[in-house]
Amino acid sequence: MNLIYFDNAATTKISDRVVAEMQHAESNLYFNSAALYTPSLNVKRELDRANSLIKKRLTHSGSGDLVFTSGATESNNMVIFGKVTHTRHHFLVAAGEHSCDYAPSVHLKNSGFEVDYVPLLPSGEIDLDALRRLVKPNTALFVFGMVNSDTGTLQNATEIVRIIKGINPSTHIHCDAVQAFCKFDFDVATLGLDSVAISAHKIYGPKGIGALWLRKGVSLKPIMFGGAQQEYRPGTENNAAIIGFAAAVESFNTAKNFAHLKSLHTSLRACKAIQVNGNNLNPYITNIQLDGILGQTVLNALSARGICVGLGSACASTASKNRTLLAMGIPEAKTKQVLRVSFGIYNTLAEVDIFLNELKEILAKFRT
Repeated sequence: MNLIYFDNAATTKISDRVVAEMQHAESNLYFNSAALYTPSLNVKRELDRANSLIKKRLTHSGSGDLVFTSGATESNNMVIFGKVTHTRHHFLVAAGEHSCDYAPSVHLKNSGFEVDYVPLLPSGEIDLDALRRLVKPNTALFVFGMVNSDTGTLQNATEIVRIIKGINPSTHIHCDAVQAFCKFDFDVATLGLDSVAISAHKIYGPKGIGALWLRKGVSLKPIMFGGAQQEYRPGTENNAAIIGFAAAVESFNTAKNFAHLKSLHTSLRACKAIQVNGNNLNPYITNIQLDGILGQTVLNALSARGICVGLGSACASTASKNRTLLAMGIPEAKTKQVLRVSFGIYNTLAEVDIFLNELKEILAKFRT
């Protein structure tokens, strides 16, 4: 039985090119880049090249600073706890965000900070009218995901920045762009964002490596202390992972990959049995609504047939509630009757056909 993997929003298969680059780095570029002898200086040049390459994928000018982290969770925490530093600060976050944005907000709220959540529309988009009402003179930070990991909804970052900066220019706007980076063309500096989190393992790179982009002039209160390798992230860099991250970015063909996934998405949506949540304009992620059947039940049945799908964000897969769907106004019972299908570049139209046939069989079996 050939495995069909439709959970690429959770993680992706590392590409052969990335593996080769990392193997070379592990064998030949193992020196500590902080040392001063020639092999270490060569490593430092390679890490600087990776930094520049990734930064230019975020903004064509290559402006700002890039800090390598262990992934988006660390990057998001670094910004949240680096900007919301006094109880007089107001923290604003979009409802239904990933747990690595939501959990820090709960911690802050329990610690006496003022925290508000911007509601979502039924489409999954941020309610911009509500956003206007919620921004305050003491709003220190607003956090939102460019692409929602549960529904794939792409947010209007341009309008979000315009609204917030028009009300309070000093509010720091942080974007969790993990599900958007490389998959969509955007320029973080042009958008007016202050900081952006990205991760390698969503784009066929290694796990355990991510980055935080900071607009020039932005400062954070450090949450870690140690060596002087990176201003906000002390510690010896993971040479191979950073080089692998850069290789994944360099080899990601945005237009070609989007066109391929669009064909898969069109085939999926052509099935009349498929009902979706959100505006579903993003071919990378589709949230399928099931009627009267738990998503977990269908997921298990598909898994037994060699097909892997998700229920939502992998980090919240064991949570009792789907905060995104609840924020969209979907009844709690129905939020448990969903599947998340997320395509990747290695998927095929034939796999989509197999999935749809198996899904129809499973649904017919449990509904009789």
